[in-house]
Amino acid sequence: MTEKKTAFMVDSGCEPTLSFMKKYDLEFVGINILLDGKRYVDGEQLLQEQFYARVDKVRDFATSPPSQSDMIKKYQALKAKGYERVIDFHMSSKLSQIFSNSQAAKGFIPGLEVHVIDTNHVSAGGYFVAEKVIAMINEGRSMSEVEAALPEITQSAQVLLSTSTLKYFVKNGRIGRAKGLVGTLLRMKPVLIIDDGMVTPFSTEKGMEKAIKRIADASLEFISQRPHNVKIYKAYGADSNKAFVDRAFDRLMSKLHQIPIKDYEVISGRGWPTVTCHTGPEVFALSVYGERSPI
Repeated sequence: MTEKKTAFMVDSGCEPTLSFMKKYDLEFVGINILLDGKRYVDGEQLLQEQFYARVDKVRDFATSPPSQSDMIKKYQALKAKGYERVIDFHMSSKLSQIFSNSQAAKGFIPGLEVHVIDTNHVSAGGYFVAEKVIAMINEGRSMSEVEAALPEITQSAQVLLSTSTLKYFVKNGRIGRAKGLVGTLLRMKPVLIIDDGMVTPFSTEKGMEKAIKRIADASLEFISQRPHNVKIYKAYGADSNKAFVDRAFDRLMSKLHQIPIKDYEVISGRGWPTVTCHTGPEVFALSVYGERSPI
């Protein structure tokens, strides 16, 4: 148990599952979703099912972060509930301004200890980082221990994804080092990785089946070097992509016996609108977490 009354908060870009939020009684911050210019708060005014039912009918979709003022109000509300400390997890600062807005906001709440954590990831990578840190705090470990371990924690997560088109990455400016793939998409399928907080090319494959194989095999290779506290998170956007992630997951599971893993956890989810606005709906991801030695 923690000594101070502590609130844990996570944003929608970290793709928390409902069971995860319930288990730890998480506070939540939804990124703003813009559909043809109309603003909705992810997870509050716009649910996953509503987003996927509408996304094909809109001409333009994008995201915008909560403002500094929005985050001040969030922190003030937590202080009013009697919390003495807030540990606030956000998607990569290289993909959204929510981290910097939260950092600026925390100085306006006297008497409330606020730690803003850049997970240096998006999607399941953010989930993995948040879950590990929360577990450490609940074990009674100090924030200084957490901060010292954070680089290793972030490096213990790998997010691999594929999509039939990169036009949404290009349009929203999230492509980073992946822009060189655009010209190859008619004949190749990209496999992308979240590397140092950015979307980066991992490989290009001749067809979706080879992309699926590459994602599964690279995930196996990653956790073979990190066999402790293993977690596997499969997620998809549009319904048409569920079969792709299922095949990648099945291939990974069929080979898992090859490596010395005693226990692992499987998490399933659907892409939050925050994430899917960056990637486009035609996306699926297989993400893994594993530690070289227990952190």
